[in-house]
Amino acid sequence: MSWCIAADSSCNLRSFVPTAPETSFRLAPLKVHVGDREFVDDAQLDVAELTMAIAAEDTATSSSCPSIGEWAEIFRSADNIIAITISASLSGSYEAAQMARTMIMDEYVREHAGSIAGKNIYILNSRAAGGKLEVLVRLLDAYLKQPHAFEDVVAFIDHAEESSQVLYSLSRYENLVKSGRMPRGVGSIASKLNIRILGTASSEGTIKLIGSTRGEKKTINKIVDTMASNGFSGGSVSIDHRDNADGALGIKEAILQRWPMATVHIESCGGLCSYYAEESGLLIGYEWA
Repeated sequence: MSWCIAADSSCNLRSFVPTAPETSFRLAPLKVHVGDREFVDDAQLDVAELTMAIAAEDTATSSSCPSIGEWAEIFRSADNIIAITISASLSGSYEAAQMARTMIMDEYVREHAGSIAGKNIYILNSRAAGGKLEVLVRLLDAYLKQPHAFEDVVAFIDHAEESSQVLYSLSRYENLVKSGRMPRGVGSIASKLNIRILGTASSEGTIKLIGSTRGEKKTINKIVDTMASNGFSGGSVSIDHRDNADGALGIKEAILQRWPMATVHIESCGGLCSYYAEESGLLIGYEWA
């Protein structure tokens, strides 16, 4: 039986190759709209070109979710599929994936004399974006190295989602404000005062502000302290950055100093996360159980 670990492109893994046997990894691309141009957030996207286009555009910009057809193509690719989406509170990706699942399961039943045996699709709402999805993908890949029943895999990934979190450390907020994902007054004040805001995901999957910091050292300390207060004790971490490799490395070093047994990966933001994280933004996903 073949497996596919799927995610939409709010997950910033672009060249990930699963280590589990008979397992593939697929991404459903979100899109960023800049003026009359559409940038598809896939492995071929030139993020620098996207960034320059956004900076030069005077009119509104926006993002959109993968289509039902794009999800359906992925769901046809394996016998067992676990798909992880950006928070359903932030995007229509989860809903599109659910509709694609219904379509593919109906298609499978017609082609197999009314039976669904041999085809399983599960859609997980990550209630986050960025690094949390990458943590979940890697945990799932490790779990699939051993054979498991599909329902056990679903139980595993549900528990992993409930036992993981994401932090957003941002210094620019224009696109979040424009999209309605951050109050305009909060973004305006933070920008004027040159404050870096630290946020996390609420239980509903929306962005919840934790506090603000000034200076790199205070920011890193706040991130590490927040992780500890959430129960992190040395598990898997994924740090995404928008043109801020030094900041990501500083967080990694602080994590390993405090929890030497932690596993920390650093990724560059793809198109969607670059659009919302903006200049020097950081997204830190981690699991604690």
